[in-house]
Amino acid sequence: MTRARTFDPSTTLSQVVDLFASKGYSETSMEDIVQTTGVSRYGLYGTFGNKRELFEQALERYAEGMGKQSFLRLLEPGASLDHIRKIFDDRVADICCSEANRGCLFIHTAMELAPQDEELRGVLQRFMKRISKAFAIGLDSAKGRGEIHKDVDVDKAGELLTSSMFGLVVLGRTGFPRETLEGIVDSTLNSLKSAPVD
Repeated sequence: MTRARTFDPSTTLSQVVDLFASKGYSETSMEDIVQTTGVSRYGLYGTFGNKRELFEQALERYAEGMGKQSFLRLLEPGASLDHIRKIFDDRVADICCSEANRGCLFIHTAMELAPQDEELRGVLQRFMKRISKAFAIGLDSAKGRGEIHKDVDVDKAGELLTSSMFGLVVLGRTGFPRETLEGIVDSTLNSLKSAPVD
C-alpha cells in the first residue's frame, strides 16, 4: 500500500530556499535539508529529485518571491514604465527589510558556483535571460506609449535593468542605505527617458 505524503511540498521548498540562500549550494548537504525540513531523504528524492533538481526548483521558487507576478505583468498589453518601477521599488523594499541575513540565492550561487560549474552557470543564465526578456517586452510597450526614448534598444536596456537589479542586492547587503538604492533606480530609469545628447 502506498504511503500518504505527510509533508507539504510548498512549505518544504520554501524552507530549502532559505537554507540554500543562507549556506550556499556547496555547503548545504542533503542531511542539512533533512534536518531543516524534517522530511526524509526518501520523501525529498521522491518529490523533488536529487539535490541539483531540488536546487533548480528552489531557484524557481525564489524567482516567484522576487515578484514573478510583477514580471508577468510586463508581458501583458499596456505595460508601462510604472510597472517596471514597481518591480524595483518592491526589490529595494525587500533588500532593506529587517530580516536581512537571508542573502540572495542568485547572487550567492553566482559568486560561489557559477565560475566553475558550467551546468549551474547555465541555470542562472537562463533565469537572468528570462528576466531581461521580460524587462525588454515591458520596455517595448513603454516605448510604444512614448514613455522612453524611441532610440532605446530595449533588449540592451533589459540587460541593463537586470544587472542593475542584482547590483542593488550587492549594495544593499553591504550596508548602503535605502536612499542610495532608490537614487540608483531613479538614475537608471531616468536614463531611458532622456533624449540622447546631440
